[in-house]
Amino acid sequence: MNRAEAAKRVEDLKAEIRFHNRQYYVFDDPVISDGEYDTLFRELCALEELHPGLRVADSPTQKVGAEPLTAFGTVRHRLPMLSLNNVATAEEFHDWVGQVASFLNAPASGLRFTAEPKMDGTAVEIVYLRGVLAEASTRGDGSLGEDVTENVKTIRSVPLRLSSGSGVWPERLEARGEVFIGRREFESLNETRSRAGEELYANPRNTAAGSLKQLDPRLTASRPLDIFFYGVAESPPEWKLGSHWELLQTLPTFGLKTMRELSARGTSGQILEYQASMLERRETLAFEIDGIVVKVDDHVLQDRLGVRARSPRWAVAYKFPPRQGTTRLEKIGVQVGRTGALTPVAHLEPVNIGGVVIQRATLHNQDEVERKDIREGDTVLVERAGDVIPRVVKVILDKRPSGTHPFRLPKECPECGHTVRFDPDEVVTRCVNMSCPAQRRARLEHFVSRRAMDIEGFGPKLIERLLVKGRLESVADIFTLDRDTLMSLELMAEKSSANVLEAIERSKVTPLHRFIHALGIRHVGEATAEILANQFGSLAKLAEATQDDLEEIDEIGPKVAESLVEFFSDDENRKALFDLEKAGVRPLASKPVPVSSSLEGKSFLFTGKLTELSRDEAKALVKRSGGRVVSSVSKSLDFLVVGDKPGTKVKKAEDLGVALMTEQEFLTEVRGV
Repeated sequence: MNRAEAAKRVEDLKAEIRFHNRQYYVFDDPVISDGEYDTLFRELCALEELHPGLRVADSPTQKVGAEPLTAFGTVRHRLPMLSLNNVATAEEFHDWVGQVASFLNAPASGLRFTAEPKMDGTAVEIVYLRGVLAEASTRGDGSLGEDVTENVKTIRSVPLRLSSGSGVWPERLEARGEVFIGRREFESLNETRSRAGEELYANPRNTAAGSLKQLDPRLTASRPLDIFFYGVAESPPEWKLGSHWELLQTLPTFGLKTMRELSARGTSGQILEYQASMLERRETLAFEIDGIVVKVDDHVLQDRLGVRARSPRWAVAYKFPPRQGTTRLEKIGVQVGRTGALTPVAHLEPVNIGGVVIQRATLHNQDEVERKDIREGDTVLVERAGDVIPRVVKVILDKRPSGTHPFRLPKECPECGHTVRFDPDEVVTRCVNMSCPAQRRARLEHFVSRRAMDIEGFGPKLIERLLVKGRLESVADIFTLDRDTLMSLELMAEKSSANVLEAIERSKVTPLHRFIHALGIRHVGEATAEILANQFGSLAKLAEATQDDLEEIDEIGPKVAESLVEFFSDDENRKALFDLEKAGVRPLASKPVPVSSSLEGKSFLFTGKLTELSRDEAKALVKRSGGRVVSSVSKSLDFLVVGDKPGTKVKKAEDLGVALMTEQEFLTEVRGV
């Protein structure tokens, strides 16, 4: 590329990056993934590096974000809120460490770093004068931010007045942090909007940013915003801190919470180990992160390293593999599940997201397709989170081709041709033909899956071959298979056939709750199956239970009870259960062994955020101690355990005279001390 071509490309890149900056920082409505933005930005940096004369003051590489909205007043940051350069691989991280060492003329092995999770939120600066919150602003363009003081005051985790700390308040403290919404709080917010018939929010990051910029602070106060502080504009001299690690320990003593418990300090090698650990833990955290931030720990060395035009030399963002990407939606297909539900599925041009090539994404249901106005031929933003099937986040309307048409689910099942029926209670269209081959295939796949009967080696391909041969009409047929039948199938040798038969034989003795889950009864998942197994102790007793018997169980509602009675009343299902018993399948009741009997006969419900235990750990502790966990407040509830930021359950419990308990009181009760 000659200079003229480079100049043209630089101008194009600047225009495109400015557009995306405004979409992201100002309107909180990005139209490309972070990974795609980083690719554009890196290309611009590389071209300006090759042709320094093309780097001008208004280049996005010399700024952070975009100008603030005029609806808010503006605040000039005393010291710029800089952005961070990114690295994406261990090799790039080592290169950055080498550059730092070279600049300092020091051995890389002697450097020490602090690393923290990189929040996927929105950055703010909060100024405290003599310990009192005086001003709060967004990052904006790095120099000028939007005045969001009144909105920030509504965030519960932001102190209006600093605590006394380990010393005196500094005359002026410019604290910097990241405003976010936790995963659980985001899901609860969307559940509330869903019940009210309102449009659901796309993701926690955009929701947090939008909530922070409400013109009415009362609306901001209604949103579950939270904050972690990651630093200050400059360390107050009276604190006499020598490192960033000390700063992370000091801020909480003044009431400014940090992620010190999740942070690490060490050599570059130890930071790489920390990065791998955080990547593995990513999906288990209570909030979204998209990488880690690594900083040279020593403040003196930070001062020596200084800053570039838009980023400090002493810090870098080590970003995780991207979980979003844009691609073209080629076709919308329809998948029929084991309960007959018709699910629209997006068939995509292959796109690499986080090292995985994505070609399909769920569209959930007809309402979701209509809400997002998803059409064949659209360019879409696709998200992959953990092991969950990818989903379409939004349509890039500017790239919609002409002649597209809204999608509608078919009126007949694409697998069997039977007329479909819309179930308004579940917002789902369903094929009601119990003999539908797609449903049979899906029920079989669920029955043998790892979290059900766990028949190793009995996967979808083997099921498909057996269906074609006419050897699988019901789940009971699995236990009548023999060596000759399996070896007659394509790709099945003697050893593989023997392994499958051994796995089938092992599965005949299985815990009752796994067997109930394997049956694929509508509305009965793993947790409900375990409750039923513990309550009835045998399949025979469960099959005889009436709807009233089932609804007496706190965790079982009318829908679940009706579904269970309907399942065990069906002649075809009863025959399948008889055939399973005849084949030697013996589900065993397995009540949990209590670690103590301290909670014997007592029922518990949790509300709010627990600090020492996760919600799942707390529930498991109740069960192991002989107690029960229920799903709603009622007169029969013994204790409501109240954590941080509890919901409306507290008032209802008080009205009904239910005893309230703190997390510490709960732990004391469990331990019996």
